[in-house]
Amino acid sequence: MPTSVSKLALLWDESHLWGLLAWRGLCALGARPHLLRTTDVTAGALDRLQPRVLVVPGGWAGRKAQALGEAGRAAIRRYVKAGGTYLGFCGGAGLALRNQDPTAPLLGLCELRRKPASRRLPNCSGHVHCRLHVPQYSASEAVLPVWWPSQFDLDDTTIHILATYQRPGPDFWVADLPLDDIAPDDLSAWEAIYGINLHPRWLEGDPCILSAPFGAGSAILSYAHLETPNSPQANALLAALLDLPEAPIPPWDIRQLTPAWEDSALAQMLAAVQGLIALGERHFLLTWRTSWLLGWRRGIPASHITTLLAMLSTALSLPISPSTRRWWHSQSPRCLELCQRLCEETARYLVQERRSMTQNPSSPECGGSTRTSMRQRLFGPFPGYGGVYGQLLQILDELLAKILPEAPDLKV
Repeated sequence: MPTSVSKLALLWDESHLWGLLAWRGLCALGARPHLLRTTDVTAGALDRLQPRVLVVPGGWAGRKAQALGEAGRAAIRRYVKAGGTYLGFCGGAGLALRNQDPTAPLLGLCELRRKPASRRLPNCSGHVHCRLHVPQYSASEAVLPVWWPSQFDLDDTTIHILATYQRPGPDFWVADLPLDDIAPDDLSAWEAIYGINLHPRWLEGDPCILSAPFGAGSAILSYAHLETPNSPQANALLAALLDLPEAPIPPWDIRQLTPAWEDSALAQMLAAVQGLIALGERHFLLTWRTSWLLGWRRGIPASHITTLLAMLSTALSLPISPSTRRWWHSQSPRCLELCQRLCEETARYLVQERRSMTQNPSSPECGGSTRTSMRQRLFGPFPGYGGVYGQLLQILDELLAKILPEAPDLKV
């Protein structure tokens, strides 16, 4: 096992797709991390392991904070204050910010808050040209990927800005609109329809990556997903920030896999999710943006569907120990039942959404009390997740938390 394994830790809980992305990326850089659960952190794992860097992937910051609890949050603050480095991507960056809601406390590793939606670009994705101020990285510019980031409300003079947004790249989307396809003069009309900011000027010049001191340590907070597969400039920057040898993070195709073990329940679940995606494609609600990420019509819960396919594909692609297999067999009947139910009912929901969009072609919103209720029952309220999907996700998340540390290599 490489020496670097013990040098990095990755906080797994409440990360899902983004946890897999971070795990994959770190492994590709030769720094397979020690996977930590929130219960490990609460029990003092950071004090015992003393990793050089704690990596916190994307996901919902509030749910991460809630999972950590007061003791877990205090343990992370203690680790950084004593000289540790915290590296948070997107939701992991948001977790480190100052509390905005006293009922949902964050880590408070810096005095920054996130901008309100009225003063930012609230729904964007793809690559952005960025200006860099990273001493250990020779280039002054890079094209970096973002996947639905928030934005920092910069009011702390102790913050060191490492990257700022400049202009969108060719694969940049605002909401479900590929920006290159929209004439600049038409954006205001789209904003009137969508009811949110869509113009990229809301990003330009804003900090994308920053570093904040905290005691003897520091927090590196990145709304750019530097661990994105097949994004060489971002991958090189990640290697520089972690003081690791530069290496590309290879493409990740969650649609293709070579099974490392056979399991009827997982195979049936995978087929059900693939069938659901095919239905969404037939009705022009889903499309593949990359080999690991679906694109979708606004309002469709396709990020959840992407997550399911990625988790199922990864679980089948890695070998499994006898003890984990026994655990899975105790859980698989319930998991299969939930997945089949979710896919069957979501298929009906998607067809209803297609009918609604056909009847109201001028509106991109998937409204209607019946469909909203159906979507929430299946996937939970926004923001976040829940419903049938949440129950299914909990089991799959536990399965991967057992499989990943046991796997000799990550080949997905």
